[in-house]
Amino acid sequence: MAFWLWIASAAAAAALVAAWFSPIKIRVRYSRSGRLDQLVVVVQALFGLFRYRILLPSVVIRGWNVVYREQRTGGLPGRTQGSKAKRIVGRKTIMRYIRAYRSILVSTKRFKQWARQTLKKVECTRWRLDFRVGTGDAASTATLTGLLWAVSGCASGIASRMLAFRTSPYGEVTPNYAAPEFTVVWEADFRIRLGTLLRAFLKLGVSTIRVGKALRAWRSWLTPPKEGLS
Repeated sequence: MAFWLWIASAAAAAALVAAWFSPIKIRVRYSRSGRLDQLVVVVQALFGLFRYRILLPSVVIRGWNVVYREQRTGGLPGRTQGSKAKRIVGRKTIMRYIRAYRSILVSTKRFKQWARQTLKKVECTRWRLDFRVGTGDAASTATLTGLLWAVSGCASGIASRMLAFRTSPYGEVTPNYAAPEFTVVWEADFRIRLGTLLRAFLKLGVSTIRVGKALRAWRSWLTPPKEGLS
């Protein structure tokens, strides 16, 4: 009996060690064509045992509000769940996020430093940003093409300063001289070890000086925008 207990304990310890060093992989794809925006985020962890997918099939700006539909699916094997919702990001939502962020700043020592250090531990393994643009006029299309090349370079440069790049950024800007058009596609893959992430959150907890206020702020920050009528 003791032999099997030792085997079970060793297996459990090996599983915990493997989980600690397992990578969390995040794939992001954003595209805009005409007036249609779409965002897809796929999260994988525990060597593929956990998989979560968030799809925003449409993002629409209505006045001062941003309206989007979301579809969430995934989870652990045998516990896969799904949900759909229509959400509205307005002035009240933005103010709530700002207040929550300010509360986190005053409740946590050196929060900005912690955020920078944590982001630097996130590895970017794929980065691609493509544009296709046309104004209907050759001269202005050429000018806009050059501007977008600069935007693409700045975006990858800023990202490489914030994250640990393990790839060479790739991008194209294709002019369309025949007709007005604006299309953008951004694809990126990120990864961070589960143990690294847990250690970062443990460090954050130690740095928190007002636990109750910080928890309320995090809850407010992580609460999604209100749902709208379908």
